[in-house]
Amino acid sequence: MKTFLVSCCLLSVLNSFAVELKVATIDLQQVLAGYYKSDEAAKELRAREVSFRKEISDLRLEFGRREGELEDLRRLSLDNALHADVRAEKRKDIELKLVDLRAFQAKAEGVQGQLEKEWRGHVARTHDRLLEDIFKATSRLGEKEGYHLILNSSKSQPATSDVLFARGVEDVTPKVLAALNATRPADGATPKNP
Repeated sequence: MKTFLVSCCLLSVLNSFAVELKVATIDLQQVLAGYYKSDEAAKELRAREVSFRKEISDLRLEFGRREGELEDLRRLSLDNALHADVRAEKRKDIELKLVDLRAFQAKAEGVQGQLEKEWRGHVARTHDRLLEDIFKATSRLGEKEGYHLILNSSKSQPATSDVLFARGVEDVTPKVLAALNATRPADGATPKNP
C-alpha cells in the first residue's frame, strides 16, 4: 500500500513537470557539418594527414633503398668474377646489412605506430573541441530560451540519435548553427568565442 502511494505521488509530480517541460531537438550531425570551424578542422586534418603519409612514405622508401643495397651485396657475393676473398668480405657485409635492415625495420614500425597514435589523438582532440563549442552554444540557447531538455535527433545517422520519435517538438538546429557561425571572423580578424 505504501509503495502504491509513493508511486501515485511520483506520477503526480512527473505529470506536473511534463506539462511544464520545454523540450527541443538538435541534429548534431547537421550542426557539425554546417559549423565553419568543422571546415577549418577538416582542412587542418588533411594537411596533417599529407605530412603523416609523407613521413610513412619516406620510411618505406628508405627501407626499399636498404633492401636494394642488401640485394646488390648478395649478387656480388655470388659473382665468380670476383676473388674469393672479396666474395667472403661481401658475405660479411651482407650479415651486417641484414642486422642493420632489421633494426631499421623495427625502428620504422615504431615510428609509424607513434605517428598513427599521434594522428588518432589529434583527430579525437579536434572532434572534442568542435563538440565542446556546439555543446556550449546549445546550452546557452537552452538557458536563454528556457528549454529543460535539448536532445540529439540526428536525421543523417538515426542510430546515433537520442530521439526515435518526436512530434510537436521544436528543432533548434538552425538557431545553434546561426549562433556558432556568428562567431566566424572576417578575413584576417581574430575569432570570437562561441
